[in-house]
Amino acid sequence: MSLCLICTHPSDAPRTACARCGDRLRGWLAEIPRQLVLLAASLELGARPAQGYGGAGRAHSPLPVRGDVLTLLGPAAPGPVRDSARDQTGPAPVHAILYAWADQLAEDLGHDLPPMTPRAPYADYLARHLDHIVRSAWVALLHAELADVVRRIRAITSTEPRRRALDAPCPSCAAFGLGHTDWQAYVDCETCGLLLTPTEYDEHRAAVMPALVRIGILMTARELTQEAS
Repeated sequence: MSLCLICTHPSDAPRTACARCGDRLRGWLAEIPRQLVLLAASLELGARPAQGYGGAGRAHSPLPVRGDVLTLLGPAAPGPVRDSARDQTGPAPVHAILYAWADQLAEDLGHDLPPMTPRAPYADYLARHLDHIVRSAWVALLHAELADVVRRIRAITSTEPRRRALDAPCPSCAAFGLGHTDWQAYVDCETCGLLLTPTEYDEHRAAVMPALVRIGILMTARELTQEAS
């Protein structure tokens, strides 16, 4: 047993990231390519009134596109960028972040970095090798950078993953904390952190819900009887 480098909760060795944090990484890597489409659609700058007192306007012409979106969609550097001196300023483009981590992954695995695909620049590659990533020493750094870029993207596209509460109690802690969040592969419990595949949840629900429904009906009937007497 070891500790997750991301959340410090227990994790099965040799994993350096627990199952829940690994699932969050997988969800972000699935979300980012979809969000890039929305970012591209958000690039054009909408018409705005003149700025300043009396419509004085700007001292220079504004960019014809949104600067924050352009920064995120900017191209990656032609080679790996290692900011070992920590002298880089400003947010990095999505492509640059994914490229840098894909390059690190390829170096770990000992093979050449595959060519980038326009639709999902290295997100698919990272997702395919997530089993290695959650055993790496750098998983927490990747998690932090992806969390930041997803936060910046969502702030522009005004999209937040929905969480749907599920009605069956958790098979581990019995709390009613099970739910599913968009782009995540597992059903998770907010109380104890248990992860279930959708199939495991469906089987669990089919096993426990009929009895719970019967208990609920009996309790309701008893309350109604007491009120009538």
